[in-house]
Amino acid sequence: MQLSPYTPGEVAREVPGREAQLQQIGGMLTLPALHGRFSGRIRVDVGPRGVGKTSLLRRVQEDAILLGLAPLYVTAGNGPLAAVIADEARTLVGEWGAPSATSDWLDRLSVTLGVPGIAQVTAETSPGVSSPQATRAFRKLLEKMSKEALNQGLKGIAVLVDELQDADEESLRTIAYAWQELQGSKTPAVFVAAGLSHTADVVTAAVTSAERFQFRTMRDLEDHEVREALTQPATDLGVRWETPALQEVVQRSQGYPYAVQLWGDAMWQAAGSPDRGGVIGAESLDEAQNSVNQDMSALHRARWSKASPREREVLSAMAHLGSVDVVRADIAKALGVTSGALGTVRQSLLDKGIIQIAGHGLLSFTAPGFIEHVISLEDR
Repeated sequence: MQLSPYTPGEVAREVPGREAQLQQIGGMLTLPALHGRFSGRIRVDVGPRGVGKTSLLRRVQEDAILLGLAPLYVTAGNGPLAAVIADEARTLVGEWGAPSATSDWLDRLSVTLGVPGIAQVTAETSPGVSSPQATRAFRKLLEKMSKEALNQGLKGIAVLVDELQDADEESLRTIAYAWQELQGSKTPAVFVAAGLSHTADVVTAAVTSAERFQFRTMRDLEDHEVREALTQPATDLGVRWETPALQEVVQRSQGYPYAVQLWGDAMWQAAGSPDRGGVIGAESLDEAQNSVNQDMSALHRARWSKASPREREVLSAMAHLGSVDVVRADIAKALGVTSGALGTVRQSLLDKGIIQIAGHGLLSFTAPGFIEHVISLEDR
C-alpha cells in the first residue's frame, strides 16, 4: 500500500496545467535574481477558490529560493498588509542573525507601518490618500531588505502575498506608491500575489495607479491538463490509470482543480492504495463517486451556510436562471429590484468566494455542482 499522492484541501505538491503562469512569473524572478534589476509591475494571479492559487504561489516561493531570492511570504487579512510584510521582514532578519544595526532600522520602519508589538505612530491622512510617511517607510523597507539580502550572499527579495483581496486599502496604496517610486531603481525586488476573481476591483478602488498591477486569470484545467494532474503523480509511484477510468474522471471533475484532487484521491483509495505495478480502473468509479459526492456536498453546504438570507435569495435566483454565466440584470429582474440594488450583496458574495465575475455584467458560481445543490434545497 502506498499513500495517496493527491492532495485535496492541501497545498498541492505539483501544479499541472500552470506552466504558462510559472514561465511568466519565472521571467519576473530572473530580473532581480540574474540581472540585479527591479521588477516594475506587481503580478497578481486571480481566480475562484479551489483553482490552485496558493499552490501556485508556494511553487513561486520555491522557485524564488532556488534562484537565490529571499522570500517574504504573507497572507493578507491578518492585519494591515504593509505592517504584516514588515513583520515578516523582521522575522527573516532575525533568522539571518543580522547585526543589531539592521534590527534597529527595521524597528524604526516598523513603528511607522504599525507592526503589532511595536509602538505605533498614527499619521494624519485624508480619506483615500496613502500616508507619505508610510509610503517612504515601505519603500525604505524594500530597499534595505534587498541590500541586506545581498549582504547575506543572496540575489534580492521576492514579496509574495496570498489572498490579496483581503488587503486593507491603506496598505494597497502604500505598496502601490512605494513600488511606483522604486521604478528605475537598482533595488533587486519582485512582487507576486494571488487573490480571488474580484481582486482587480478591490485594488482599483484603492489605488489610482492600478496599472502597476498585472492581473492574470487562473481558469479551470483543460482536459489534457486534468489527465496530467491525475496520471503524473500515479506514474511517479509506479501506478497506471486505465484509459476508460481516466476518461470518465476527466469528464466528471469538470476541470475544477479541487475536484480533480478529490477524484484522484478517491480513486486511489477505492483501488486499495495500490503498490508499484498497480492499476486504477473503472471498477473503482462507483465507490469514488460516493466519496466525491460527500466531499463536494460538504463544500456546497459550507458555502451556503456562509450566505446571509438576502445573499441566499440572490444565489437561488442565479441557480434558477439556468446558465453557467448569469447576467446581473437578469438576477435583478428575477428579484424585482434594480441592478444597482445588488451592489452590496454582490460584493459580499464575491468576498466570500461563492460567486465570481465571469465577464462584463456576468456572474457565475465558483464551484461545480453548486447550482444543483441550491435547487435541491428547495425540494426538501
